[in-house]
Amino acid sequence: MIGDGYPTRVMGVINLSPESFYRGSVHENADEILEAVARMELDGADLIDIGGASTAPKAVYGTQQIDVETELERVEAAIEALDGNVRVPLSIDTTSSKVAEAALELGVDVVNDISGLQNDPEMVSVIREYSVPLIAMAYCIPHCKSVSACIASLQKTLNIAEYGHIDHGQIILDPGIGFGKPMELDLRILKSLNRFKLFGRPLLLGVSRKAFIGEFLNQERPEDRLTGSLAATAIAVSKGASIIRTHDVAETKLVVKLSDAVSGMWQKQTGRAELLDVEDERGIELLLERIGTRGGVRRALAKKGIMLIIHLRTISTPAALILKQEMLALGGDAAYHHDTIDFERKSTDVLLMGSVLQIGRLVAKLEKMDYFALPDIAEDIGTLLRKRTDEMNER
Repeated sequence: MIGDGYPTRVMGVINLSPESFYRGSVHENADEILEAVARMELDGADLIDIGGASTAPKAVYGTQQIDVETELERVEAAIEALDGNVRVPLSIDTTSSKVAEAALELGVDVVNDISGLQNDPEMVSVIREYSVPLIAMAYCIPHCKSVSACIASLQKTLNIAEYGHIDHGQIILDPGIGFGKPMELDLRILKSLNRFKLFGRPLLLGVSRKAFIGEFLNQERPEDRLTGSLAATAIAVSKGASIIRTHDVAETKLVVKLSDAVSGMWQKQTGRAELLDVEDERGIELLLERIGTRGGVRRALAKKGIMLIIHLRTISTPAALILKQEMLALGGDAAYHHDTIDFERKSTDVLLMGSVLQIGRLVAKLEKMDYFALPDIAEDIGTLLRKRTDEMNER
């Protein structure tokens, strides 16, 4: 089983393409393939992904594209060599419906389509006919330029799947780290995995030896990027990844095991109730869209769905009491030192607790109160809210 409440799974990678960016993952003959798969199984791989054509970006690695017939020839030879010699499920990494169908006919269990059903129109029919799990990646041309663009691409994939009568329960989503994106965006995607979790589908993350690690750590050769890959894996698991795709199964398996133990695999869904981790208003808007809320009210509702905790330092006692009163009137609350109410302190720290909407309305009210430095407090809070909005919009 895959998803929340289950251990994070590890997917080993078998590249059949000499064009692949990491030569250490390339296996070009039957003996090499059998040996690599046996080693991955021994190291604890839960499934193995086989690819006959490199998907590494040409702009980064100079990768040469191959035709579908060459890809198909490689894939068929590899799967036939593995027949009866592999115990774990196999996945086929391809954007071609022809290759996917041939692999499924030979017994492959999963299709991994980095185009998210957007490259080959016939892929939908293949997935529907064989009723197999689909790993669908965020896909933009030439590449997604923001986290929001990745999310929009995955929503498009889900729409295509729904229109093609593919059950969403079959789908695993891949946010698409790498594939020519700027390093900063790859880091932002890794940081923002909770937004992708709001689709309600398991997430696969492929960070293994990718260019963003090399650029950030100044490691040009993929062979040097194992440590960074394992660090990114630990982060991904802590943020809810369900599958980690890797060239290094043994090392990744250990990191995943420890990360799962620290993160805690408690089930966040009981019966009809599910506890969600939502970071900002965009996450709320995505959820509202999923349940069918009208577009005109989603933004307003989103401001009610995120709770902010703001720490104000060294606030005069009169100002603290006013902040408490105003927050209560708005439906939020505020906390301060227990001696504040009796004026036994001249100042106190204050914790404001309220929704984005409530805090915004507090700022508007404080701006009109020309006493106890309340306009200055309003300016500080307002500046903080604007910075938060700017950061959210950059994702």
